[in-house]
Parts: sequence; structure tokens; C-alpha cells
Amino acid sequence: MHYVRIAILAAVIATTAAKPQQYLHRHVRAYDVRMARPDSVVYAPVPIETVVVYELDGHLISEAEALQGIANGTLRWGDDGILSSFTNAPVALPTTPPAEVGKPQKHPTTTMVQSVETNQPMSPIEQSPTDLSPTEPSTAEQPTIEQPTDIPEPEYSLEPVSPQEPVSTTAPDASQEDPNDLVDANGDCATCDKPFPNGVIPCSQFPYGYGAMPINNEGIGGWSGIQDPIYRGSDGFDNIKTVMTDSCSDGSCCTEGTYCSYGCPNPYLKLSFPKKQGRTGQTVGGLYCNDQGMLEMADGSIGKTLCGKGSTKMTVRVQNKLKKSVSICRTDYPGTESMTFPLTVGPGETGYLANPDQSKYFFWENKTTSAHYYVNKQGVPESEACTWGQDGGGVGNWSPTIFGTSFDDIASNVGYSSLKQNELNWNDKLDYSITFKGDGVVNACKYKASTGQYGQADKWFSSFKDGCTAGVSQGSTLTLVLTDD
Repeated sequence: MHYVRIAILAAVIATTAAKPQQYLHRHVRAYDVRMARPDSVVYAPVPIETVVVYELDGHLISEAEALQGIANGTLRWGDDGILSSFTNAPVALPTTPPAEVGKPQKHPTTTMVQSVETNQPMSPIEQSPTDLSPTEPSTAEQPTIEQPTDIPEPEYSLEPVSPQEPVSTTAPDASQEDPNDLVDANGDCATCDKPFPNGVIPCSQFPYGYGAMPINNEGIGGWSGIQDPIYRGSDGFDNIKTVMTDSCSDGSCCTEGTYCSYGCPNPYLKLSFPKKQGRTGQTVGGLYCNDQGMLEMADGSIGKTLCGKGSTKMTVRVQNKLKKSVSICRTDYPGTESMTFPLTVGPGETGYLANPDQSKYFFWENKTTSAHYYVNKQGVPESEACTWGQDGGGVGNWSPTIFGTSFDDIASNVGYSSLKQNELNWNDKLDYSITFKGDGVVNACKYKASTGQYGQADKWFSSFKDGCTAGVSQGSTLTLVLTDD
């Protein structure tokens, strides 16, 4: 059972309505670097049980009183909860002095705790040639899920608001939030469970508060990419213009008719992308900016939230035993295919990677897809590692090693995770070793830094151009262990 903070209440008496190019082709850049094709994930909503307690000035009030206050305008749902209707009705509660201009008044909050039980999606991997396929793994014992015995009762505190304070209908501005804090130590993201409100947030504003991870290094207002298909025929998109990085730090490049892509923190995957895709193999993803200049989920979305967790059938982790940090960068797929979604693990740290179920995520030309990662050398700053690099630079799309992963829930009911040299950069070698670990891992992959060799199980490949694909039994955890030789 997973507990999620979802709402806040506060008293209010007024409301206001809010409403809110330079483009260059990047077709070659965006599509010539995807050696392994796809990525995959699933969104499975489940029943929700909610327990609510309302408190005002230290006294409990009934649900009817709270709802009546919301209905007549004296109370409202707070910024990180669900907005309701208000009117300019007088508040039958003691008012506080108006807040000083430029210093927003802070109010005690009421918290609604929701118990949510979910089936979480997984990120897919790119499968290697059949001669590298693992032997049939034995059936793994299903893990036992421990259920909590008590559901904590949330407390609420309602405080009246000054008549001079307007109510915003947009999502809270969390631009100062650290993207690394979106996911906890267990790989859970509370805000990722919030349904996205179509037509509420202007396109010029990044959708903070709904699990999306801002990619600030790209210089386009937190978006990971902005695409504008010029050709939009029945056979698909073409002549897709992509906004250049550092074009609009304020996000103003996300305009009517464009698809504005966003990052999801690992182990979560992007759920919004259009049904129609590139007619020559290009992909398009992200939120759609409608003709009213407001953001909405694209028509091919596979959930009501911006991000969905990877498969529950297997888990993928990274354990850093090095003396420096390592950045592993997932591609924005479907979308610009830029390697901009970071996981940076410091010395002694462990992080999660997204791993989709093949049947439940994005299909490219009717083919299943996988999560695709660029593995950088140790010590490379995240801002350099997780963006487009330059030939010879050894970072970004030129990083030495590629990792791919997904779970085949269609045929074999086995996860597949691969490791190989980046085909764009045959001559550069990773400066640390990687070993696949886990009880349910069959024909584990490995890389040895001192020799530059990739291997599988108990053998090493004679050619560094040979890659490896391992099998992962259902219910198992694959850990990529990073070490010095």
C-alpha cells in the first residue's frame, strides 16, 4: 500500500482567471544517434481509498461543513491539491491582515492522505541478436508484498485568507524544487501520481507539481525538447522542426501546435505522446500546446498522469562503488531522442533506472520498444553528460557505452538487458568496469575497463564490437555494479 499526500485546504474569498520562434531543423541530430530503437512502460490505475479529517482552529469539523464552505466560497482546495469553485462571498471567520506586497502570506495547511495501490510499469530494453539470447531462466519466486496494518489519519488545519488575495487556477510554481528530490530512496514519486489537468496550465509554463522533471540544462524553460511537425498528413508527421537548445529559457518556445516534451525521473517513463508519428521513422512526444495556448495530454497518451512507473515484473538499479559520480542518461523517447533524462549516482550511492513492459509502452512502427541509456565516464558533470555532445568529446550521444532494458511480457515473460559499445564511438572506452548482478540474472553481462572487453557469464568477447544481452527472471532485481578493476 502506498500513501500519497494529495491535497491541501485553506479558506478563501476571491478568484481570478489566468491565461497565458526561432526553429531550426535538427532531424539528423535527433535521429542518427538512436542505435537501439525503442523504450517501454505501463500505466495501471487501481481503486483508491481515501480517509479525510478536517480541523479548524484546533477543532474537528464535519465533512458537510467543509464542503459547504467550499461551495459558498469561504474555503478552497489549496495549491497542491484539487481546485474547486469559489465566489466572492464574505468569510464568516476572523480575517487576517493583508499580506505585505511582494511577500506572499503563508498559511497553515491541511493534508489529505490517500492510500493508493498501483501496478507500476516498466521500461523496455533493446534486444540483441538471437545468438546472444540467454538460456531459459528458472521461474523466480514472486516477492511478498507487506501490507501496512494501520492507516495514519491525516490532520487538517484551515485558516481564513485575506479578501485581497486572489486564487490562481494554474499549477503551483515549483521552479525552485530540486529535480533530484522527486523520487525517494525506494524509487517512488508522490507527485507522479497526480492526474494532469488538461487546458489549465499555459504553454509558457512548465507543468511543475505533476511529477515532470525539468531539464534546465537545455535552456528551453525546463522542456527536454519542443517539436513542430510542419507536415501533418494522414500518413504521419514530417519536416519536424525542433527548437534549438538555449533558445528560450523562459519556455516561450512552447507555442500553439507544438509538442513540448518533458523528463520523468527514473524509474518513471513519459506517458504523453501523439498517436500520429513520423512517416519516415521519426518520433514525437510530450504535451500538446492547443490552439488556446494551454497544455493538454497528447491524443496517444497511455495514462492520465505525465509519468508512469516502470514494470513491477523486474527492477533495475545502479550501484556506484567508484570514487567519482557517474551520469547515466536516458533518451527522450518518443520525442527528440536526445539523451537528456539523467540519473547521477555519487560514490556509494544506488539509484533506479526505468524499465518498461514491452506490451504496455510506446510501439515504434508496430514494434515493441525499450529504455535506452548512454553511460558516461566517471566524473563527467551531469550538465555535460546528459545533452548532445560533440564528435570526439566522449560525452552525451558520444559516450562510450550503451545500456538498454525492457521486460518481455508478450512472449517469454523474461526481462532483457543489454550492454554494448556505442557504435558512434568505437575507439573510446569506459574508464570503469560494469558487472550485472542479481539472483535472477541469466548469462550476466560485464565490461572490463583494463582491457576494454565486453563479456557474458564466464567468457570475454574477442572483439569490443560484440555486445551482450542478459535475461532477468520475473520478480528479480538487476543491479549494474560500477567498480574500478
